[in-house]
Amino acid sequence: MKNVKRYFLSFLAALSIVLLAFGAVKAFAQDNAPGENDTYDVVLTKVKLSDLTGWPKQTGVNNEDYTGQKLNVTDYFGSGAKTLANVWFDVYKDTPTGTPVAGAATGADGTVTFTGLKAGKYYIVENKAKSTLTSDEQLANSAAVPVEINLPVFKATGGWYTTGTDAVHVYPKNTVDKPSIDKVVNDHDKHDTATIGVKKTFKVTSKMPKGIADYKVLTFTDKMSAGLTYKGNLVVKKGNDVVPTTDYETTGTSPVDTKAGTISVAFKETFIKSLKANDVITITYDTVINEDAVMGEANKNDVKVTYGTNPAVTKEEKPSETPELHTGGAKFIKNDKNSTPLAGAIFELQDSSGQQIKWTEDLIKANKDAIAAGKFSTSGTTVAATSSTVQPTAGQPIYLLSATDGTFEIKGLAYGTAGKAHDDTSATTEYQIKETKAPDGYALLQQVIEFAVSHDSYSNANKIVKVVNNKV
Repeated sequence: MKNVKRYFLSFLAALSIVLLAFGAVKAFAQDNAPGENDTYDVVLTKVKLSDLTGWPKQTGVNNEDYTGQKLNVTDYFGSGAKTLANVWFDVYKDTPTGTPVAGAATGADGTVTFTGLKAGKYYIVENKAKSTLTSDEQLANSAAVPVEINLPVFKATGGWYTTGTDAVHVYPKNTVDKPSIDKVVNDHDKHDTATIGVKKTFKVTSKMPKGIADYKVLTFTDKMSAGLTYKGNLVVKKGNDVVPTTDYETTGTSPVDTKAGTISVAFKETFIKSLKANDVITITYDTVINEDAVMGEANKNDVKVTYGTNPAVTKEEKPSETPELHTGGAKFIKNDKNSTPLAGAIFELQDSSGQQIKWTEDLIKANKDAIAAGKFSTSGTTVAATSSTVQPTAGQPIYLLSATDGTFEIKGLAYGTAGKAHDDTSATTEYQIKETKAPDGYALLQQVIEFAVSHDSYSNANKIVKVVNNKV
């Protein structure tokens, strides 16, 4: 009986301790309970990650549980994590739409604090259209956006997050991305050569990034140098499908045959919204090297893509290498063995296999000064009485005529091969001239004269081709 009484008294003592503890917890909770008119702060830090695989998760590098406290960004998210400035967020009450109760952009440290929020449910929504990132990228994938939060938030260690240094912290995450852009002057080369007037099809290729559907601006601009002429045939594709002209606006495409033109293709927002990550846009058009090209120099073609989710703050991306076309020429002098200049010799221009090279309208324009100086003939055997008045026509063989000082020349011939830069020393092409009329009193040459066109064959005085005749 004494034992029962002792056990019963022990039970009452234990019960009284439990009740006392319960009363203490209850008193503690009441003492720290949020007041009806209390307000709270939320500190948002915008984090940029290279990859969102595995997010969201509740622990960081050191298995640190995230329950609303301030985190060390690199410790928690990894060494590659960074914060992003100028990202705009809107705060909504109860639903993630409607009229925001607050809104602001992250500062230089990637944070923004929303103050004066009363108890209740809030949604913090990223607004890409108002964001003004200064980097070359745009926000791509989003995680934990919108952020849903019920205020006040209870601390894992007890008590409530409130204001100031005791505010609750949230960390929405993004990756960033941008459209790629590349440009070639044929189907796949950055460098190519062409005889003046021969068409080449330029091709712009761009792969769409993640988040492309949020873009408001996607415009491709192509600026040709003075030695290039736009020849039309503009085709825009998404993948293998031709994009209807109603989905974009163009400038600079009319009239065709514009020298040093600038063309642009600006996609409409409705079309941009239909794009997905990794979609490929291609833009092709024709161009030619014109008579204003400098022999042996690169005729560059600058292209860029202008893009952005905020039309007021757009960004640009260019290819890593500017593509170019080039053309060359050669100069000659006709002498006797005593280096006396000889006039009146006529030569047929041929390729290395002996085929005639004929005039085109563009070649005539490119050689107009030499034509005016009497350095060409319309016949392979007869020198016109006034050679300076002779005007070749397209389709005729090209006959070069030595002037009174023995000189003649040709401009606008392709040299090298596709893929080789304009100044590549290995970029050369062999041509030849065949004498069809010797100067009076001199023997007709029986062998063709071979010569090479390169980047400096026209400009280098040491590369003037000397053609010597002997008297009959």
